[in-house]
Amino acid sequence: MKKIIITLAAAFALIAGVTAFKNIYSCELPIKNRGIKNALQTGGLEVLFLGSSAFRSDIDMGMMDEAYDGKGYDIAYGGNQLVAAAVQYDEISRRAETAPKLMVFELGPMMLTQDVALSDSRVIWDLSFEGKKELWERMYEAEDMDFSDAHQYFMTSGMDDLITFPVTEPFYATRYYKGAKTEIGASPGEEYLENEEFDISGETLEEAQAKAIRDIVSECKRDGQEFIFVETPRYHRLSEDPTFVRYREEFVKILDECGAPYILASDMNIDTHDPVLFEDMNHMSEAGRKAYTAELVKALGSKDQ
Repeated sequence: MKKIIITLAAAFALIAGVTAFKNIYSCELPIKNRGIKNALQTGGLEVLFLGSSAFRSDIDMGMMDEAYDGKGYDIAYGGNQLVAAAVQYDEISRRAETAPKLMVFELGPMMLTQDVALSDSRVIWDLSFEGKKELWERMYEAEDMDFSDAHQYFMTSGMDDLITFPVTEPFYATRYYKGAKTEIGASPGEEYLENEEFDISGETLEEAQAKAIRDIVSECKRDGQEFIFVETPRYHRLSEDPTFVRYREEFVKILDECGAPYILASDMNIDTHDPVLFEDMNHMSEAGRKAYTAELVKALGSKDQ
């Protein structure tokens, strides 16, 4: 019986120790080509992108390296969460010795409809305990969180990354220039894109996500941080959908009210009816990302950055 008690106590101590390590020190582990720590280690960033898979797929970081002499960086795993982007910005502003010259946030219309949730555990991995606590508080305030959610958030989320780190980290690092994919995507063709099913008609506004936009703008202005919101192209069937248009207008309305700069996909010389440029409704193909990135480099340059 005594041996069982000692074994159980040792197991609980080990679990508690690993959990504490993850919550406090995960943000200090050396991660290459992804994450806040690596971005800040780059130093003297000209442009830092903060968004979701749309930024990962649609921005060619090899071309950005050429345009900004290796002083560009993409942190794009927020999982369509403007709330997470606001917390990530707070984390960056606390930890950066030198602020990025320009912060680029994603103008994703349907991000306004997302429930506030932990949609990618890498967000937790990347935050200090202060950042983890801030994100949890925002999630708790916006949604009906309970003990099981807290258990997942502070204990289980990101634990797989910690355990498999020595094996998976080199693999993840190689995917940075491929949009976080094993292979850079090709277009599936016009027939597929014209017949792919989607329905966003029932989506509703999540006030916490709208508030996060205002928080980002006010905090950037408070810090004297140059910033801009950027929309990436979507295939015409999505970008012209009435619900998508309505939430784009809502997003732009908030930015206009806050006096925030932005670039819309329609400002770019990109043909959203060309299936060669798209991998699916939301993401661009290899050809598309190169065409879009060339346009984006010109657009950001025209903003006197």
